[in-house]
Amino acid sequence: MPALHILKGANEGTLIPLEGDKIILGRNPDCGVVIPITSVSREHAQIVRVAGRYFIEDKQSRNGTYLNNQAVTSRTPLKNNDRIRICDFVASFLEEPSGAENGEDADPSSTVEAIVPGQSSHMLLETQPAERLRGLLEISGNLSKTLHLDELLPKIVEGMFQLFRQADRFFLIQAEEGTSRLLPRWVRTRRPHDESNARFSRSIVRRCLESGQAFLIDDASRDDRFQLAQSVVDFRIRSVMCVPLIGGDDRAFGVIQLDTQDRSKKFTQEDLKLLWGVANQAAIALENARMHEDAVRQERTRRDLELAHQVQLRFLPARLPQVSGYEFSAHYQAAQEVGGDYYGFIPLPEGRLAMALGDVAGKGVPAALLMAKLSSDTRFSLLAEPNLARAVSNLNDQLYEFTSQIDRFVTFAVAVLDPARHTLTLVNAGHLSPLLIRRADGSLKDAVSKETAGVPLGIMDGYEFDSCQVDLQPGDSLLVYTDGVTDAVDVRQKAFGTKGVMNVLKGVGAAPPQVLVESLVKAVQQHATGCQPYDDITLVCLGRSLPGASPGDRKAPPVVTAKPKG
Repeated sequence: MPALHILKGANEGTLIPLEGDKIILGRNPDCGVVIPITSVSREHAQIVRVAGRYFIEDKQSRNGTYLNNQAVTSRTPLKNNDRIRICDFVASFLEEPSGAENGEDADPSSTVEAIVPGQSSHMLLETQPAERLRGLLEISGNLSKTLHLDELLPKIVEGMFQLFRQADRFFLIQAEEGTSRLLPRWVRTRRPHDESNARFSRSIVRRCLESGQAFLIDDASRDDRFQLAQSVVDFRIRSVMCVPLIGGDDRAFGVIQLDTQDRSKKFTQEDLKLLWGVANQAAIALENARMHEDAVRQERTRRDLELAHQVQLRFLPARLPQVSGYEFSAHYQAAQEVGGDYYGFIPLPEGRLAMALGDVAGKGVPAALLMAKLSSDTRFSLLAEPNLARAVSNLNDQLYEFTSQIDRFVTFAVAVLDPARHTLTLVNAGHLSPLLIRRADGSLKDAVSKETAGVPLGIMDGYEFDSCQVDLQPGDSLLVYTDGVTDAVDVRQKAFGTKGVMNVLKGVGAAPPQVLVESLVKAVQQHATGCQPYDDITLVCLGRSLPGASPGDRKAPPVVTAKPKG
């Protein structure tokens, strides 16, 4: 015999046989199915049998009768397992009850009414009424008019409350990338004064994110899966719709949750399908807004780096020095918009001239910031202390608190020219040894021995450096360069190396500084053809002129900035 299986309400889990041709459902004690709930009408609905078939009718009740979450507006036939809902009362129509319906394996407390897997929005919306489709189109139109999240999110909220009149609260929640944190990006309530206390259930949101499915819960407070979640009880969450926001990689990056706090307000399966369609539009709009913000941020960063590049170039010499009887040359090329290499020519008392070169460990903005400090501190130290070794020790102490032994230090070499005596006083702080090129015998040798060379700047506080001195004969030169020269690689990832430097210099011979620098730069560029620069490249060279030689070109040295990868 057909029966009603009570899933929720008084006498949950029991079966009521449908005897006779008419069974009244209502609050009146005389009804065939008594529903003792004040929101239920005295005679709320009826089930009638006509020609052996069963139908349900609403008896003009105050809060309506629902069949499979669709409002019953006329006599509607019943099929096996159809679900009847009257306010908080839920029962299933059974043509032939079985053991399961008698409670042996049933789960009467589960109130999930619908689960919608990921699918295209047009399939979900085919059955939507024209009025709701117009509402969806209006929301889509509003979302397409802006790429700014601060303007976009209020439009989403406004559209939700217009489409879903029963919704009390709206949440747009995103999962923080790389963590398990849930971040509420937007929270709105139909009554503004409730907004400060609005909370969402993390258990419901996580279930939606993990499954990637949209789902509808008739009453979260009575669903076994969420009864243990205190938030469901504390926040008075009743009917809930939760749908994922799916990104371009087909992964959920957030959810939209609508819920009610009134037992008489319920969402339907058609509501869920419509919300899924809206969420698809919202996800696209949010992704577009995010990409727009990323593009704006990248452009702002590009402009900032371009400005930083211009500022950094001002730390480098605008012109080569003019010293009678001597020639100079320099070349600077940053691997990125800004770099960590520094060189400078600093006039000192008594006609002396310092030629300094430093290489900050690392690249990019952090190295550029330390390079700026190195530039100013070098000038101050050399002008304040006439003894070169002590001046470099003072420079080391000034930089120590701004460096790290692991990833922030500075290799540094400085030579002070005394043109009256034709001597060079040198200090090497962990840098590639300056090369002394003798014209008389064409020899190449380290100007500073390994015993005299010290540690990089910023490694040891209070370190005392040693200096050495060399004489310059006519045609002799001193070349200093950074490891961007030796570390430059070709397409086979083979480094140019110190051997490459020596081969170029031996091939050129005791040439003027400009020829030495240009020949070496050209060789490095040819070696690294087709490869992005790995490190900043800087060379400085000074040489004693031959008697009767012209002073050469005194224009500013060339500055080349390599374009960054991508």
